[in-house]
Amino acid sequence: MKTIKFNRLVIALTLFLTTVVTQDIFAQGPPPWAPANGYRAKVRHVYFPTQNMYYDLQDRVYIYANGGNWSISASIPSIFRNVNLGAAVQIGLDFRGDYPQRYNTVHVTEYRYYGKDKHKNKKYKNKKHKH
Repeated sequence: MKTIKFNRLVIALTLFLTTVVTQDIFAQGPPPWAPANGYRAKVRHVYFPTQNMYYDLQDRVYIYANGGNWSISASIPSIFRNVNLGAAVQIGLDFRGDYPQRYNTVHVTEYRYYGKDKHKNKKYKNKKHKH
């Protein structure tokens, strides 16, 4: 009898903890540098042209060039830790694929002047791609 009660208690406690931990994982909001009003629903990747780095809003990872290869990191890469990404030029890409870095040559060419014109606010731009 005590064994059955103990097993029920263990199961109930396990279910409770699983629910709480799962909620904490999904309760994570946008990164601290994201705009207050968020991004458009179609945007999955944010491109930072000055840093030549991407952020995947869905998977919550940074994609960046690292010694000729592309690396993925759940936290801000160490080479960009001192960069204020909130003030950095951000391009919201309307690209649904998993690998925006495949089109990096296009992105580098297309966005090389973003943020350099002092008379226009180009901090955030939602750009539709035909990739």
